[in-house]
Amino acid sequence: MSERSGREPSDAGSSDTGSSRAGSSGSGPSDARSSEAGAPGRDSSGVKSSGTGTSGRRSPRGESSGRESAAPATQSESASASASVSEPATEGLPEPVSRGSAEPAVRPDTAVIIPAKDEGERIGATVAAALALPGVDLVVVVDDGSIDQTGRVARAAGARVVRHSRNRGKAAAMESGAEAVRLLDGERSRHLLFLDADLGETAGAAAALIEPVRAGRADMTIAIFANRVKLAGHGFVVKLSQDGIKRACGWEATQPLNGQRCLTRAAFEAAQPLAHGFGVETGLTIDLVRQGFRVAEVEVDMAHRATGTDWRAQLHRAKQFRDVARALALREPAVAEGLARVRERLSR
Repeated sequence: MSERSGREPSDAGSSDTGSSRAGSSGSGPSDARSSEAGAPGRDSSGVKSSGTGTSGRRSPRGESSGRESAAPATQSESASASASVSEPATEGLPEPVSRGSAEPAVRPDTAVIIPAKDEGERIGATVAAALALPGVDLVVVVDDGSIDQTGRVARAAGARVVRHSRNRGKAAAMESGAEAVRLLDGERSRHLLFLDADLGETAGAAAALIEPVRAGRADMTIAIFANRVKLAGHGFVVKLSQDGIKRACGWEATQPLNGQRCLTRAAFEAAQPLAHGFGVETGLTIDLVRQGFRVAEVEVDMAHRATGTDWRAQLHRAKQFRDVARALALREPAVAEGLARVRERLSR
């Protein structure tokens, strides 16, 4: 899954304080793969980890050159949640729910955060599946400037809703959601599970992402979708992120742009400030691996809406490329130099 710099005043003013439900179902861990310090391999627990063999506590932070100390809009959103979420989640929380006599009760220890924009058609099913995950009793949907009924549908499904009055981007929505959880929890500190809004009922497979973090085997887990459908035009952004992550920290990421991630609160705080926009996943991975946190990839049976190939999809990929390139340039000088040469050639 929060110290900020370069904040701008927030204009997101609304969140709801409706109650969330504790659930009792969700799929268990599936195939998790492991490597140490970027070298593929498998340990006894089956977790693909980027850690250095430590206990998972962070090592001293690296140089500040790997941070976006003045990223504009994305650093401002937790203040908006601060102004609007006031009801502590610790009041009236349900008791741990037993999933049957063969399994012990799972005490609530994880909050789900779902950034969403114009996802009214699928957000309800996603929220319902998230609330049914073992150990989840709080789902926060960050309505990032939607013009449809995303917020209303999410609230009806049982989520707390924080709304941005205008679209501020994925990283900002993640920060707002994490800050809302912090305010609702008070002194409590729990794991943060980030999910895409369009997962629908397949969000129930996210239990496999929580389990390694809950068990202390990983500080951040990243989903690998079992059904890997190659989308036209999408590979060049993935390759940019993969190569940049390997160059910056030595770790080989399978699906570096996958937004389905579970983090400890300590790991999320250590990654502040988040990379801008769609560069957030790339930045998270680099920043945490560099600091000695253990990052694991877990194969899950999830699926979301395909991006497509129309002009909107191409615009989306262009924004992804811009944000990923920016995140890499701020963290790896060689990438910044290479991008500068490309811009120079294009300007001739």
